Amino acid sequence: MVAGRFAMAEDFNRYCDLTMRGGTASGVVYPWAVVELAGHYRFRSLGGASAGAIGAAFTAAAEKGRDQDGFRKLKEVVDWFAAPGWRLAQLFQPSEHTRKLYRIVAASMQRRDSTGRSPLTCLLLALISAIGWRSRVFLGVALALWLVGPSLWFHSVGWGATPTWVLVGLTVVVLVGVPGIVLRVLPKGRDAWLRRIGTGLLLVLPLVPVALGTRWTAPSLASAATAAVWWLVLGFAFVSAVAVTYGLGAKRFLDRMATTVHFGLVPGTGAFRPNFWDRRCGVPASTGVPPLSDWIADLLDDLSGTTDLTFADLTTNLVLMTTDLSEGRPYRLPFTEPRAEWLFCATCLNTVLPRRTVDKLGRDATAHRCPLHPAEAVNVLPENLPVALAVRMSMPLPGLIAAVPLVRAEPEPRVHWFSDGGITSNFPIHFFDNLLPRWPTFGLSLQPYPPGDDRDVWLPEQDASTDGTPWRGIGLVQHFASAILNTMLDWRDTMQSALPGYRGRIAHVRIGALEGGTNLFMRPETIRALAERGAEAGRLLRTRFTEDDATKTDRYRWIRMRLAMREYRQLAEQSTDRADLYRHLTARYRIPEDLHAWFDVPPTGTDPNAREIGLTLDALGTVPRGPFDGEPPIDPDLRLTPPE
Repeated sequence: MVAGRFAMAEDFNRYCDLTMRGGTASGVVYPWAVVELAGHYRFRSLGGASAGAIGAAFTAAAEKGRDQDGFRKLKEVVDWFAAPGWRLAQLFQPSEHTRKLYRIVAASMQRRDSTGRSPLTCLLLALISAIGWRSRVFLGVALALWLVGPSLWFHSVGWGATPTWVLVGLTVVVLVGVPGIVLRVLPKGRDAWLRRIGTGLLLVLPLVPVALGTRWTAPSLASAATAAVWWLVLGFAFVSAVAVTYGLGAKRFLDRMATTVHFGLVPGTGAFRPNFWDRRCGVPASTGVPPLSDWIADLLDDLSGTTDLTFADLTTNLVLMTTDLSEGRPYRLPFTEPRAEWLFCATCLNTVLPRRTVDKLGRDATAHRCPLHPAEAVNVLPENLPVALAVRMSMPLPGLIAAVPLVRAEPEPRVHWFSDGGITSNFPIHFFDNLLPRWPTFGLSLQPYPPGDDRDVWLPEQDASTDGTPWRGIGLVQHFASAILNTMLDWRDTMQSALPGYRGRIAHVRIGALEGGTNLFMRPETIRALAERGAEAGRLLRTRFTEDDATKTDRYRWIRMRLAMREYRQLAEQSTDRADLYRHLTARYRIPEDLHAWFDVPPTGTDPNAREIGLTLDALGTVPRGPFDGEPPIDPDLRLTPPE
């Protein structure tokens, strides 16, 4: 590329930025998409959060190792995932502390048409193995009462001189009320008949002895009816006992172990081999797949051809999103804010990162101690971070993947817990945005199939339309709750992605209900199908912006220029209308001492740059007033936003 301000557009047409959306297992769409783009473009900036951070880091490593087959190796990652043995699921390895709870997670992901296991059977075994013997005895007694209680009542109750009309009325009330309650708890849906029948037969098992002993007399029918009521009451009591047992058990575990396991079941490193009970609950057998953090660190090195890859080693600008839950705010990685230095405890990080990555951080010890390990001194976090650390800080899926603790002396050491970057921005398309971009920032996003649209990939047009926001139907309470959560997390990303100048460079890969997300046990053909959709997204972007001598790239620049002109005009109008106010301010306002730190040379009175400020306001005022013909139909806000 020609250096400097006079570089030609043709030089910039070979470059792009890329941002990827988070989505856990949905990240398998990214490798082939990236390879398609890499056939024409060199990546200048890469960004993402969560699974998108993993994809961005792998792309940056492959760009670093481009001349050493980096992108060929990246393409082969899909083949590695699609090999037998559920390798994707094998990456998620619990610690000894969380093994029993992780069985429940693995069991809930089982499906007969993919893993060949019954989720109900696996979940039952996982729940039984997750509690101690006292809890098992308690639940066993509660279950026994439900199973034999109705029969005991039926054979022991006597009605004496109770009038027949009372017995008949009681029987009728039960026959009308109990079936309605039972039907409400049976599986719903058009295709749920077999599950309804199976569940119904299982539920009425305690009533079989009652039914066999019932005679067509009023007392016998009344005994059977009241036995059914007891069956219902004891059934709800058993369910309540299960909820209380597991609720209290989870609370005790979290109260005692939450910080030890870093608020997650999967630490990312450490030795784990599934035992007999793990396998029965659906945890895949080990085939030598390393833990998640180790695998990421190893693959980063393989793709880049560098040992212990750091940000300084990269040939592209890599920016990842993380969330500091302790401060309630996002951070970009590597850190950019000139604030108090970050510290780390080696013992804490050894829980979530391979030891070689922690060793790469060095040992610049301080006088402070780790709040979680008082015997351990904390060290200064170096400015040049290992890429594996940044990825690990961006991807902790709350509850599943352990959070990453860092320390800051404020002035006493305090722990900051870093979790999923997707909490604050799951699709940080704004990372590399400029008013007048030189090359496009592509986006790879993920979304469910909308009603009536079976396209696997959707790339909106670069036109004057303001329509670009997705629509989802809300018909059930769970859909409503899910929509609330998604809106809280994604509203900014959604609105920005729909703007002209944005929407035409973001390819949306559609994901089915049983694909991606937390579906770790996807069949090989499903993984390849997702990867192929990613490849199609990459091809669509590359074709749109390179065909016809890159006229669509010029179209993109023109749209962004017209958006920028509107913002420049509005800024000029403000400058013209308020210039006198701020000239007067710079002439009379004496800068207080507590703001002198802003200056290299502390001022002694009013603003030392009053003349330059006046010239800047005058220059802004020379921008032509009034709207230009052909303004875009959207008027975005140009405002100051806090750094991330």
